[in-house]
Amino acid sequence: MVFHIDRGLTPRVADPAHVLRQGVHDQVLSLLMLVVGVLLLIVPMATQAGPKDAQVNEFVVGLVVTFTAGTRFFRGAGPLSDTVVGAAGVWLIVSPLLLDAQNTGIVAADRVLSFAAGSVLVVLSLLSLLVWRLDRKQRGTTTPSLVPRSTAGPSHQ
Repeated sequence: MVFHIDRGLTPRVADPAHVLRQGVHDQVLSLLMLVVGVLLLIVPMATQAGPKDAQVNEFVVGLVVTFTAGTRFFRGAGPLSDTVVGAAGVWLIVSPLLLDAQNTGIVAADRVLSFAAGSVLVVLSLLSLLVWRLDRKQRGTTTPSLVPRSTAGPSHQ
């Protein structure tokens, strides 16, 4: 049997809910984004199926997502990284339609991969933005408004 005696040397966290939300935001969601980015890098190269335009498109988006998700681990995440990942996801959803409109052959497997990965990235970025906003709201720190507050009018004495 082991007893743990706290002599006041263990640092305490002032707001454990904030630490949990920050961990989910910066680590769990970043890891999931990183997994999708790595899959976008590996799957098209491993299968070698489909036209090169679709593979290059998925490779470039995979690089952007992988590097963005990787920097989230070291620098912390914010709305900018969430927006970049969300925009990459939207591009993955829309790109098969745009590439097909340019008479570029798109294999059905590329469409499925692009749509699935893009949808996952959009959902993850929206969840990340939601967690970030919830954390800011709970902590009481909001981004400062660019519009100054108006006064209630002349003071009557």
